[in-house]
Amino acid sequence: MRKGQEDLLEAVNKIIDKMKKIMITGSSGFLGSRLAYYLKDKYELLLPSHAELNVSREEAVRTYMEENRPDVVLHCAALSNTWYCEQHPEESHRVNVQGTVRIAKACKLTGAKLVFMSSDQVYNGTPLLGALKEDDVLQPVNFYGQHKLECEQRAGWNLPESVGLRLTWMYDLPTSSMKLNPNLLVNIQKAFNEGTPLKAATHEYRGVSNVWEVVKNIEKAISLPGGIYNFGSGNTLNSYELFQKAAYLMGIKDVQNLILPDEERFCEAPRNLTMDGSRIEAHGIHFNDSVEGIEEAINRPFRY
Repeated sequence: MRKGQEDLLEAVNKIIDKMKKIMITGSSGFLGSRLAYYLKDKYELLLPSHAELNVSREEAVRTYMEENRPDVVLHCAALSNTWYCEQHPEESHRVNVQGTVRIAKACKLTGAKLVFMSSDQVYNGTPLLGALKEDDVLQPVNFYGQHKLECEQRAGWNLPESVGLRLTWMYDLPTSSMKLNPNLLVNIQKAFNEGTPLKAATHEYRGVSNVWEVVKNIEKAISLPGGIYNFGSGNTLNSYELFQKAAYLMGIKDVQNLILPDEERFCEAPRNLTMDGSRIEAHGIHFNDSVEGIEEAINRPFRY
């Protein structure tokens, strides 16, 4: 075990010894529901509903936090549909930015550790190619990316010890009994079942992460120093190549006719959301490469 991993393990164990109560916002969502399932036998969990904790109301957030006093807040609640956020920018800002700021202020007031979820969409519009680092120049082109970047900045201003995790597009197996989103594997399975070819961009580069890898690494993330971290799988393939690899690993025949290349989308300016994971690696947190992660998810699925 490397020195950095030993230090992280020691820090995690110390924090776990102190932790008794974890609050998960958005616990009915894709990530939040899995976090709640995975942590339910380890900690006392607070899983407030939207009615119990409306992040759009500062007084409601502060009152809930003061009454329940969690040791850690895992803030997963968000509007994450990029198309919806583009059509409803005010609502996106109210939830994704203002909601996170309210949570950060309440954590500062009560002394809770905050880990909040950001997104690789902050890189959408960055002209650089290759794996992107947390400090690279950012100029997100959609409202969702802009709002996630703003929430990172404002959470840090209000609570410097907060930890922001930039997540990739996450997936679970289509056979999962838990809530599913329209993720990579689900989309491929749906296309196969319906006999409808799926187009994937040849000028787009992004990682995809097994949601259970994210879930299992969250406990370690709680001990990270305040700051922003890329938190997901890397990738060296374009989306067309990645979709083909995924379909092949899923055991789908005739991949060439199911996954078709979209050579026009992003042809004038390639879209790159690929994240560099060296910062979390230095803290002993590891993610599989996107293709390796898909292969592991299929061959060694998480057992409920």
